[in-house]
Amino acid sequence: MVATVNIAELSKVPFIDLDNLHGRTISTLSFFVEGEWHLWVPTDQGLIKLKAWPAEGCYFGQEAEHPMDAYLEFFNFIAQRCSWPTVIRPFMSLQQDYLNLCATIKKFDILFEQSTNLKTAASRLVVTELEYLFSLCRSVFDLLQEIVAAQWQTVTLHDQTIKKKQLPKAFSDVVLNAGALRSEEELIHRFHIPQPLAAFYVRSGPFFEVLRNFRDRFVHGGNTPEHVFVTERGFAVQRCTDPFCTFNVWNLEHMLPNDLCSLRPVIGHIVVKTLEACEDYATTIQSIIQYPAPIAPNLHFLIRGHFNDVLNQCSTALEKCLWWKDA
Repeated sequence: MVATVNIAELSKVPFIDLDNLHGRTISTLSFFVEGEWHLWVPTDQGLIKLKAWPAEGCYFGQEAEHPMDAYLEFFNFIAQRCSWPTVIRPFMSLQQDYLNLCATIKKFDILFEQSTNLKTAASRLVVTELEYLFSLCRSVFDLLQEIVAAQWQTVTLHDQTIKKKQLPKAFSDVVLNAGALRSEEELIHRFHIPQPLAAFYVRSGPFFEVLRNFRDRFVHGGNTPEHVFVTERGFAVQRCTDPFCTFNVWNLEHMLPNDLCSLRPVIGHIVVKTLEACEDYATTIQSIIQYPAPIAPNLHFLIRGHFNDVLNQCSTALEKCLWWKDA
């Protein structure tokens, strides 16, 4: 929920550059500065400062208050540079999707811990989590595109010879044409976008297409992933399982008999590629658009969640092709 606070009240917060708001929304009134928490809450009587800190949520800080509080350039960029009112709803939804990604990765770990008791019944629970993971990552791409479309008509391009068009709100409507991936040239011609942004869509398109096709098989086709096996080392699928076999994440030395491969690096690949697309966008868009100064100068936008630590484990599992038993 977004509250309206007048400028006079916002002057109580010393960490915001009020002279350079330019109609943007302040994403959070929680701050961690010089080792202390500063939190303001909008009320009918104006802003009230509390002695408190977030258990889960986001804040501006000079540094992370806790080692597991996450910094992503994408979140920082949106909160600091382009948090116009039309962007806030999909931005807040993306924050929730990030926290949900962490939670669902944690659920795979919990299911492995309980797999001795659950036995083969754990397989069905893992399959349902896989379906949710694909849907969640697809949601991240669509929310990202909503943010792109919401700000597109507001911002000024460095190359002002480009005549902007309103962009679609769905990622698939940009990267796909009749089910086929668009080329960089086609994207530039069709949507009147700068070459670096077209190149971003080309880089992200193939992975998004996999997400979309597999997610649609679940939701619209009634299909589920191939059988998931419960082993002593963790959950596994056969090496030929589509689309996991296309991810190129398995080492033959880690394979079990009957071509069984760990599902853990597959999960890592899906999550890492999704977040990498957001980071790629943040880097790309700042090279082609003129954005106003940061809302909270010299601070970073950080996100705190109960399960942030699993993302590091996720990356390690992908890099080293780990099983759950490998810790």
